[in-house]
Amino acid sequence: MRAGFMEKPGLAYFIDDAPEPQLPADADNWVKIRVKACGICGSEVHAYHGVHPFRIAPLVSGHEFSGVVAEVGPAVTACKVGDRVTAEPQYGCGTCYYCRTGRDNLCSTKKVLGASYWSGPLGEYVVVPEKTVVKLADNVSFEQGALIEPIANAMYAVRKTPRPITEDTTICILGAGPIGLGDYLCIKPLHPKLVALVDIVDFNLEVGKRLGCEHVINNATENLYERAMELTDGLGFDMVFLAFGDAPSVQQAAEITKRGGILQLHAAIPDGVGFPYTVALLHEVCMQPYQMYQNEDFVAVADAIASGRMQVDGLITHRYPIEQFADAMKMAADRPEPAVKVMMHFD
Repeated sequence: MRAGFMEKPGLAYFIDDAPEPQLPADADNWVKIRVKACGICGSEVHAYHGVHPFRIAPLVSGHEFSGVVAEVGPAVTACKVGDRVTAEPQYGCGTCYYCRTGRDNLCSTKKVLGASYWSGPLGEYVVVPEKTVVKLADNVSFEQGALIEPIANAMYAVRKTPRPITEDTTICILGAGPIGLGDYLCIKPLHPKLVALVDIVDFNLEVGKRLGCEHVINNATENLYERAMELTDGLGFDMVFLAFGDAPSVQQAAEITKRGGILQLHAAIPDGVGFPYTVALLHEVCMQPYQMYQNEDFVAVADAIASGRMQVDGLITHRYPIEQFADAMKMAADRPEPAVKVMMHFD
């Protein structure tokens, strides 16, 4: 099959003879999908740089995708050949405490699509358990279907906030990449009092403005703390979504969180980055981290796109056929020009 292949860190290219995944012989409830569109995520960039813990080259990675059902196991009833679908790119063991209590995203032995042990949708075909499949409405494009996964991360974080978002809530999103912009798209329908979007790249902030965000702050050229206090009458934000993670961002996020407020940890921050414990203690900040999503978040995003309540097309800034995978990977990893979401196509 055709695929985008990572041979080793820093070396990625197109191949047309990758092994095609097959339905497992020992399970009759799996589904084979022909991929139509697949986004490149930061985790694929980490794999390209050789720093991802389980996406380890050589491999065919990817996990943000949509496509058409090509084959089903004999016990499958939730979909049929020809259905337009996406799939949640993870599944738990099904028997541990977390899986039994509906928190399979926390299963310690869960499998993640596009890892070394499970060929991902940067290849032309993938196989997935039936329970992960989510159907797409006819009016949802394959590109939109491939965006459901990154936005589901945001939906999970917004849905699981320790306190509900209301019309009195003030929110800051620190980081305007795909996850931060997804946070905004999921927060927007809840009509909070205000949302501020922060980044150091004007291009990303312009994307946020086009999506409807009124307050955008470039914290490379503006004083974030001063702007935060201006917008919140000197109190700080009720909630800060940390969608980018380095030491200065973590420090800023804690400082602009209101006393008694909530810091939503939504970025992949490497071990060893310090945390501002003193500020968090003095401000009595509630810090809430999130691990991927649950199936209902996929369904919620798919429904929101289908109904027109969520406009997602503006997230895609670059498109490539799979044959140009080398160029696409360099764009996503090296950013020779501003980019938000790089999308691959198989047609």
